[in-house]
Amino acid sequence: MRNTGRVAVNVVFSTPATPECDLLELGQVDALKSVSTTFAITMMGKSVVSGLPLDVLFEILWYLHPLDLVYLARVSKSFRSFLLSRRKAKSIWTEALKRINRLPQCPSYLSEPAYANLLFWPFCHRCHSSCDVIQWELRIRCCDGCTSDMVVGREMLPSFVDQLNFLDARQIIPMSVMSSAGPYGRHTDNTYGKPLAVASHADVNKLNMQYKFVKDSPLLNDLIIHRKKATQEIYQHVALCRIWEAEVADRRRKELVDQRRRDVVGKLESLGLGNELESLRSDASVLKEFDNLVVRQDQELTDSSCRVSLPRLQNFLEIRRARRLTVLFQDRFKNLAVVVSNMAKTFKNDKTNKVLPQAIDICLLSEVRYMIDDKNSGVMSAEAFVDALTLRLPPLLLAWNCQATKQLADLVRVQLCIDNDIDPLKLAALVFRCSNCRLHVTYPSALTHPCLRAKIFDKPWVQLPMETTALGRTMSPVEVYEKAAIEAFEMHPWNCTVLEADGYTKRIHNLFRALGRDPKSTSVDDMESCPIRVTCKSCSGSRSRMILTYRTALIHLVRNHSDNQDDAVWGVV
Repeated sequence: MRNTGRVAVNVVFSTPATPECDLLELGQVDALKSVSTTFAITMMGKSVVSGLPLDVLFEILWYLHPLDLVYLARVSKSFRSFLLSRRKAKSIWTEALKRINRLPQCPSYLSEPAYANLLFWPFCHRCHSSCDVIQWELRIRCCDGCTSDMVVGREMLPSFVDQLNFLDARQIIPMSVMSSAGPYGRHTDNTYGKPLAVASHADVNKLNMQYKFVKDSPLLNDLIIHRKKATQEIYQHVALCRIWEAEVADRRRKELVDQRRRDVVGKLESLGLGNELESLRSDASVLKEFDNLVVRQDQELTDSSCRVSLPRLQNFLEIRRARRLTVLFQDRFKNLAVVVSNMAKTFKNDKTNKVLPQAIDICLLSEVRYMIDDKNSGVMSAEAFVDALTLRLPPLLLAWNCQATKQLADLVRVQLCIDNDIDPLKLAALVFRCSNCRLHVTYPSALTHPCLRAKIFDKPWVQLPMETTALGRTMSPVEVYEKAAIEAFEMHPWNCTVLEADGYTKRIHNLFRALGRDPKSTSVDDMESCPIRVTCKSCSGSRSRMILTYRTALIHLVRNHSDNQDDAVWGVV
């Protein structure tokens, strides 16, 4: 018995402090910890109560939570007899219950220890298994397995209750409705499928004894009046307890929510989203939406819930950041458009530039993007940004032209399998076909073909809008930047992938074979230095012939000899 008591004492003083225990000063907590060791040692040899001065014992017990007192009352007979003595320990229980915030006073039909046991002892009153539901009207905690032994249904009440037809049974005996949300969900009315009204066995037995004593005497009416008054008192106190229980549950829920929010914020900050979390404070609607995602459940953040919640929250913040950066970029793009438009006018008469880029092409250059997207550029004023861009724009225009020309040359080199030593854009046999509009274009007019700014569906920033970003796949900074540019300028950047250089390869090769030239190496300069005239025998009549240069022959070929027709027959003039 003593060893069991020692373990119980250790449990009491290692119980985590509840919010109501915050009244303890730091020195008092340390004193309690040191006294707990004394209790454990004393339990091994002699009675605890006799081993401590009474004033010291009172000082210790005075600051304990009611649940701690309940635990102590179960440690040993000495503690039990002391703590359950109304004369010695009533003030201790009363003071402990007063420290519970907004707790209704102990009712007259319960003692302070019984009230504390009902409120805080989280076990069934019969089998001592875990039970969180309190049946307030019945003053018991009852698990699912003990309902048949602890409660009685309305139809099982004594017959004399129905004989008192001028009274409702609830007026003379406290009754509770078994809620389907609690451990009593199986107790339902088979006729209507509704929860049953039940009374406790103890109340029914007490009513039976009282009725048998006065059933044949004039005291029956006094008993009914007494029972009505006592039952009404129980119902009134139960209403207060339910309010207090709801407040405690709400306070606990808020604590869990706050803790969950702190844990989630810590996880997101470790993922590098701290700045985005800070920006939410300026937008109440977005902050509310974020909180709704955080506190979908008023439970602690576990590993499993973290795996479900964090991707959603991370995706939410990534979308939020993408929208915020889009607005920031678009403001700078407006300045860029004005600068590019003004500077482009000075380049229109410059014959060294085959084509001028649009503002969106300039903003996608790495150097300009660094100016706009740099973390430190946020402090740069609009005037400073314009000045810096104006100074750098002339070489940027030339750089873009070189870059566009190189991309087009690489495309031709890959499609026609041209050697690297040959400039593919100078080939005399080069004719492009647009895969979008199916028209033919030649170089250098191919650089300005309208379809080169059409929407390209294989680009991730077009295929994946911010609003429909899938979980686990958020927009990269590059995608955000490019999408902002597209929305700001209302056009797409220059892209030559819609051009096909091998669309007329077979027919063009036949033409150049008739000319006695190699289509993969003959340049425009070669053909112009040695002009050759050809005739299209397929289109010429018996009285007239079409005499064409190689360039007009190419145009005639792609316009008049489609894929569905026989190839042209050429003759050298």
